[in-house]
Amino acid sequence: MTSENAVGELGQSVGPVVILADDAHLARSVGDEVARLVGYGDASTAWPNCGQSTGLEESLSSAGVVTATAADLASVDVRRRVRDCAHVVWVRSSSVDDSIDDSVDCQAGQRRPEDLAVLSTSADLIEEVSDATGRSLSEAVRRIAGAIEQAPGRKDSVVEQQAMVFGDGRQTDILVGRGAAGRLRDFVDERCGRVAIVTQAGIDVAVDSGVKQEVFEVPPGESAKRMDVVADLASKFARWGMTRADMVVAVGGGVVTDLGGFVAASYHRGIPVIHVATTLLGQIDAAIGGKCGVNLPEGKNLVGAFWQPRAVLCEIDSLDTLPTREFTSGMGELAKYHFLGGGHLDRVPLTPRVARSAAIKADVVTGDEREGGRRAILNYGHTLAHALETVGEYDLRHGEAVGIGLVYAAELARRLGRIDDERVAEHRRVVRGYGLSTQIPDGYDLDQLVQLFSRDKKAVAGITFVLDGPNGVETVPVADTALLRETLDAVT
Repeated sequence: MTSENAVGELGQSVGPVVILADDAHLARSVGDEVARLVGYGDASTAWPNCGQSTGLEESLSSAGVVTATAADLASVDVRRRVRDCAHVVWVRSSSVDDSIDDSVDCQAGQRRPEDLAVLSTSADLIEEVSDATGRSLSEAVRRIAGAIEQAPGRKDSVVEQQAMVFGDGRQTDILVGRGAAGRLRDFVDERCGRVAIVTQAGIDVAVDSGVKQEVFEVPPGESAKRMDVVADLASKFARWGMTRADMVVAVGGGVVTDLGGFVAASYHRGIPVIHVATTLLGQIDAAIGGKCGVNLPEGKNLVGAFWQPRAVLCEIDSLDTLPTREFTSGMGELAKYHFLGGGHLDRVPLTPRVARSAAIKADVVTGDEREGGRRAILNYGHTLAHALETVGEYDLRHGEAVGIGLVYAAELARRLGRIDDERVAEHRRVVRGYGLSTQIPDGYDLDQLVQLFSRDKKAVAGITFVLDGPNGVETVPVADTALLRETLDAVT
């Protein structure tokens, strides 16, 4: 890193720096030291109280290093403007995550889900401060200054591109970043004359296919994933004159991409589909891998197909406007990837975090497209999650249910002698750190949940769980229903 005496000119080249933290005192402590190291003087400036005024950018530039909390960036407009003009660093205190419990109301010292969403969508650099890891405040400051010097300006604004390539030559391109949806035209086949945009009301992401297109809205929420909705869409496609050369573009979260993919797989026995994923859950899981389908009263996703999309465009900008509960739901799937090789995903900014999760899923899927083996590990935490969703009639969001399912799977693995107490504690820490509960809400029939385990898609002969163990996460048959029922008590 450049010596302290030489970095005085750095402040002129990097532009304003915003230091975010859970509390103003921590932000100011870090901000003062960063200001000194990058040559902005001896002290940082508290967040300018100019709201959405036209002077916000000028105020940040003149201040140099500004300190703020999540509340200061609660406005989507302010958050986007700050990202455009400043390098935003979230100083993440792990002690806040460790204090989160499963109560409904946040207690003193806990990070609220709405704050977590603001911090996650704001920061292009995350630096964790934790006494447990021996990283002092001064070490964190040096790392922040070094990162700013090496890569001045935003680091998560670039669209990251990767590809899933199957053995027979088929390819799915995955784009992650702010502005990814604007790349739709690049993936529309030149033979395509019509594009059906399948979406839901309230999804504020406009797309331009470059050809004749029409919007087909489907019912809100999980209720859209029904066979009668599939039939209705197919009839509308036929009346509009869509042929096998045309394409479906599903714009929305996991519900829309599940439904849009299944309609595309069914219409004319299969037409191309592109997913524009607008939710965190869709971007890291539902839109990737080609699994699509609808629900039955008897269970979730019991009718479906494998139909690989031409491309998956993960529009990070759309996460700014996600309702807090939707954003937190996506965190449940992110928590899963921690245990599938993702490591400390909570320590990297949002765009590379999504891209890393997508890469893990892509790697698994290309090796086992139709879930004949290793792909089942992507259902980690999902056996209980799907049962919770079915019994509760989808009152719990998918990611919320997955978070509980991850902890349940860890508790079950410990009882089977596969992992130790420390590994179970790590599951609880990761899930809680993403603002999720680790307990089943009141009102669920626990015996009914156990009965539903046998309907899970992994259950070929008896009940099968995906469990952690000495060889990593893998599928494990579990015949002891009494043990399954007993373990539920650990998450109630």
